[in-house]
Amino acid sequence: MKNYKSIVLCVIATFVLTVCASLAITPENKAMASAVGTVKVSGLLNVRSGPGTGYSVVKSGGTKVTLSNGEKVTVTGVNGDWYHIKVKQNSKTVTGFAKKTYIKVQTGKVHTKMYGRVTANSVKVRTTASVKAAPVTVNKKTVSVKKAKKVRILSEKLVKNTKWYRIAVTYSSKTCKGYILSKHVELICNKGLPAVLDSSEKVTLLKHAGRKTAVSVNGKKVQLKDGKQMTVLKSKNVLGKKYLYVKVTSSKTAVKGYILDKYGRLQIVKNEKSSTSETTSQTTTSDDTSGMTDAEFSKKLTEDGFPSSYITKLTALHKQYPNWKFIPYKTGLDWNTVIQKESVVGLNLLSVNKSYDWKSFADGAYNWKTDKFIPYDGSTWVTASEKAVKYYMDPRNFLDARGIFQFESLEYQKESHTKAGVEKILNNTPMYNKSYTYTDDSGAKKSRRYSSTFITAASKSGVSPYHLASRVKQEVVISSTLMSSSVSGKVSGYEGIYNFYNIGANNSTVSGGAVANGLNWAKGGSSKSTTYLRPWTSPYKSIVGGASYIGKNYINVGQNTLYLQKFNVTPKNRYSHQYMANIEAPNSEATKTNTAYGTQKETMTMVFSIPVYENMPATPCPVPSGGKNPNNYLKTLSISNHAFSSKFVLGDDGSKIYKVTLPNSVTSIKINATAVSSTATVTGKGTKSVEVGTKTYTVKVKAQSGSVRSYKIQVTRKAA
Repeated sequence: MKNYKSIVLCVIATFVLTVCASLAITPENKAMASAVGTVKVSGLLNVRSGPGTGYSVVKSGGTKVTLSNGEKVTVTGVNGDWYHIKVKQNSKTVTGFAKKTYIKVQTGKVHTKMYGRVTANSVKVRTTASVKAAPVTVNKKTVSVKKAKKVRILSEKLVKNTKWYRIAVTYSSKTCKGYILSKHVELICNKGLPAVLDSSEKVTLLKHAGRKTAVSVNGKKVQLKDGKQMTVLKSKNVLGKKYLYVKVTSSKTAVKGYILDKYGRLQIVKNEKSSTSETTSQTTTSDDTSGMTDAEFSKKLTEDGFPSSYITKLTALHKQYPNWKFIPYKTGLDWNTVIQKESVVGLNLLSVNKSYDWKSFADGAYNWKTDKFIPYDGSTWVTASEKAVKYYMDPRNFLDARGIFQFESLEYQKESHTKAGVEKILNNTPMYNKSYTYTDDSGAKKSRRYSSTFITAASKSGVSPYHLASRVKQEVVISSTLMSSSVSGKVSGYEGIYNFYNIGANNSTVSGGAVANGLNWAKGGSSKSTTYLRPWTSPYKSIVGGASYIGKNYINVGQNTLYLQKFNVTPKNRYSHQYMANIEAPNSEATKTNTAYGTQKETMTMVFSIPVYENMPATPCPVPSGGKNPNNYLKTLSISNHAFSSKFVLGDDGSKIYKVTLPNSVTSIKINATAVSSTATVTGKGTKSVEVGTKTYTVKVKAQSGSVRSYKIQVTRKAA
């Protein structure tokens, strides 16, 4: 069996946040109005869709969003006793609500209001953050703020390294909002304003504004990293630049110093309308979509974040399988960038027997001198072409009742994964409604049903019991009454050892073949390791311990679908840590899973997490078809009985001119040439008459694809 790994998201906790829109914020031109908070809770902090315990628990990728103690969140608003927050999960920004009690922020509380005083004589308020922007007007009069005028700071915006404040100010008895340069505003700090460092590079804390002398702690200058929280005590302009005087902690020591204003982001949050009732407020959305019409379901898919090119196929699937749930896995990644990263030579492989369109001709993937594809596994597995990568990575090509299983969410979901569901998968196998007996570590005899064992394995490993049962069904079930010797406990030399997932049963490195190799692993291998409950001396240990092995390194770290195990577009180890090199693996494994579920899948509740990328093509990427060999190189080039002044070398691209000088007595020559590829055609060779003087002959190689490469021979025949 192939190496497996897993993703387990903890679901039970004290608290809840909700999944909302995905945000893409670039370093420049970004509006900034938020605070950094730290989760303070024993256990886990769950997710709610609104500011109250009556709001539903929100899921991302089929699982509940949870936060652990010490995790950082961004607070964007205050709603009564709740903070409106956002946090990164699986490369997606999710938003929701958390009670103030469990989120600690700089200075002990968030600030919904901050103020400053204008320092310039008169400053125009602009409609956008630009000195060229039109001014804000009231009754056709330009709004300008005089020196010492108090303004409310609503948010900040950094444009080309210059900070702007979005302010609110009273003008002619009306409240006006617009932008002014932050350097024209002195902050009113009182006891201090919470801020956070916003810089891609380390920022040195300075002793004095406008000078380079650094603040030091224990002989080392203080350098602040991105995200460092601080308290702003005052602001100061020096030589046309604005500085913030801040208090920070460095090496557990409180220090004060100056940083440029552009590096300090004030933590201002929005004051949202307070919830009228924590316990009665409910969301109007529901996870139950089984009763929706096609139009209603299509609308829901769009609201959930699926592009229009996904909708038709998913709606058709919903009509056929109303209990299935489809969740967009919003990667936030650019499609073209993903394809470029996954097209690296040697990363994704397929059989050399595929047609040319499937295989890569990139440097390192193909040898132009020999017309051979370079193997990266065994002798037959070569690099997939970009077309092949696009086809297999485009989820829209597999939104049918078979291919969809490469997107099946493989983590344990207690609400929808049941013992009865496991029995449906085990139907028509020797494990269906059957029990086994074994002796536990204390020596007690026990009896268990296979289905309940898979549920136990799921709860301990975090892996879907449906996936575990179907995996075992694929690996060791031969018929409705017979299973592989891997689980008989009777293989010679491995009596009493079981391997239900065939883990380690790959290349035969021990006597007895692949089965013995897998049982040797189940026994503990050469190290006799006890990891994953090994040695597996019972079906219980094999099923439960094997599930932990499957879950540990893939599903539990975010790669919780067959697709993500092959194409790792998750934040952790992105574009590497990919299970199996075979690019066709997710699709072929989906076929096996579909077969394992059989007709039972029609009534089962299943969750599918389907990737969505930015800037995808409007229509699904086509399946590679046919293709023609582009090799138009010469393998040999010569003139019979006459040598070139410099020898032809295999691999020459045609840029060189081959020269030969002939005596007057030679009146004809024979040009010989062969192509590297048997699919290419060569013209310009054969017998040629030669006149006195110099003449250039051209040999052309036309590839099967139609591209032509020319080689030149310059022949000089001497005069009498």
